[in-house]
Amino acid sequence: MKLPVLLALMLAAGALCAAEAIRGPFPLLCTPWTETGALDVDTLVREAAFVNACGVDGVIWPTAGEVADLVAEGEYEKGLDALAARAAQPDFKARLTAICPGKTSGEALSRVRTVNETMARHGIRMAILARPPDDAKTQADIDAHFRALAAIAQCPVIIQTYNGKSPQPDVALVVRLAKDYPGIYGYVKEESPGLQVNSRIAELVAAKPVIKTVFSGWGAKGWLYQSRRLGTEGMITQRPGYADLLARMWREQQAGDPNGRLADVYSKLLLMYNLGDVFASADDEMRGPHLYVLQKRGVFVNTYTRRPAAKDDKRGRKWIVDEVRLSDLQKAEIDARLEACRPYLLDACR
Repeated sequence: MKLPVLLALMLAAGALCAAEAIRGPFPLLCTPWTETGALDVDTLVREAAFVNACGVDGVIWPTAGEVADLVAEGEYEKGLDALAARAAQPDFKARLTAICPGKTSGEALSRVRTVNETMARHGIRMAILARPPDDAKTQADIDAHFRALAAIAQCPVIIQTYNGKSPQPDVALVVRLAKDYPGIYGYVKEESPGLQVNSRIAELVAAKPVIKTVFSGWGAKGWLYQSRRLGTEGMITQRPGYADLLARMWREQQAGDPNGRLADVYSKLLLMYNLGDVFASADDEMRGPHLYVLQKRGVFVNTYTRRPAAKDDKRGRKWIVDEVRLSDLQKAEIDARLEACRPYLLDACR
């Protein structure tokens, strides 16, 4: 083999194995729906642009639950393609990240292929957020799935360790995958249930540099402790309406909190999170009043939510579209809380 060709191959291999900077705040977008229950692609793209402008490092769509129960055939591809077109523009700095779950391994892998095609079509570098498939029963099943995924993935993959339907991958398994596929794995969203999440975070952080980045999950409600004391380097949360708060928290923490503002920014985030506890049902706490916030901030045009209809729906509907309706008193409370956050919001930085 000629020397120039050999050098080119060596450089390519080195680039593949080099750790990519995937860290920081990675908000999940809230999927917007029209009054008829269709995917509102224009608003989805506007939401991504807003989150990017807030200074976050990643933008994720859709949620795993939406892929499983809400996003219909063709909508995943349509939404992802529109987001990729926007991410290809020079002002878009956040890493577009696609969720690739599946009821089966094959279903999840088909979504990985969609991501590959989307990247090629738009000439961008994305990332994937992947959890074990729903039908995984053993650690061997999980291992086989992620090895099959690594064989076809053309971008870094963040492993989400909690599914709720399948076993969690052992820390040793996650580390082994990162060793075997350094160009693909090594990024982890750790959100085990209960208190074990913190011990698992500590184990994963101890496995650096094989493990490159550990993200806090569960809405980043434990991020301040997990970041300052345990070493997580980012958060993944479905809170796009507060992307500027997430970005400000991250910048303050990375700078060493020189002005002592970190705890205050974090407390403002929790103040807004609490709206879901006060004004929404348990299964709607991540949308509910937060859709009003997105509307208030000029991102969303409505507060509709789509959910599956019952199998025996008497009207034969596949979907039911609900509108979040808030009283004037509730809106006044939300507005007051937003005003308390004003010093840290994107609007105040313009």
